[in-house]
Amino acid sequence: MQLIQSISLLTLAATAWAFPQGAPRCKITESIIAAGHKIPQGSLGLVMTLPASYTPGGPAVPITVKSANGKAVNFQGVLAYVTPGNVQDSQLTALPANAGTNAGGVPQHVGTFTNLGAQQLRAQTAAVCTAQNVQNDNAASTITHSQPLTAKTPFTVMWTPPATNAGVVTVNMVISSGASKTPWQIIPSGQIQSTAGAAQAGGAGAGAAKKAAKKAKKAAGGAAKKAAAGAANAAKKAAGAAKKAAGAAKAAAAKAANAAKAAAAKAAKKAKKAN
Repeated sequence: MQLIQSISLLTLAATAWAFPQGAPRCKITESIIAAGHKIPQGSLGLVMTLPASYTPGGPAVPITVKSANGKAVNFQGVLAYVTPGNVQDSQLTALPANAGTNAGGVPQHVGTFTNLGAQQLRAQTAAVCTAQNVQNDNAASTITHSQPLTAKTPFTVMWTPPATNAGVVTVNMVISSGASKTPWQIIPSGQIQSTAGAAQAGGAGAGAAKKAAKKAKKAAGGAAKKAAAGAANAAKKAAGAAKKAAGAAKAAAAKAANAAKAAAAKAAKKAKKAN
């Protein structure tokens, strides 16, 4: 599988307290979360349970956060999104924007999260994502809490895949146990395969391939046309040479005939004079 996707679920209790109606971010950035919590990332022992595959344009699939030891963990804020790529998005947002492909975070968020209201969730504000150069497939491609949550693990959100095949998806999460100076954890990513296989090349890649194919076809046509023109010119030149040779032969034959005729006339005249 080449082309892949990341589903990133960010739970920020500090955000829930400071921003009770939703997170102010559209990407996961560890340094920013740490600054907000005023402590570095720790471990809450959280893991993800994911389905083996999804079907493009098919039904929603569950994404579940749970504790590895089975104990419930309470949390209050959430930010979730799905992005192309096989790397956990928090690893990409830690890179400078000029450090390579998708550095600074994958720019496109795809698919749709559902059943938001029942879980005290909402679509992220479009302006927040636009400010971070994020392009959402639709409003609910990126979601956050609508009020401080009273949620606990296991916690499941439903994600509806995009209609167009996106290849593998990678799920990313971070959860906090409370407000400022409380433990929080970016959960290790997991992958979900597409039943349609790897994503097909699209956008600029497909356009470039199409342009290259057209250019190659044009070049091949040009070469064939040039070769045909060269052959025609050679044939024309050969025909001209043959015509010239035929003319020269005809002229030589006429000259020989005239010479023979003159010689015969001279001999006849000489014979007549002798008589």
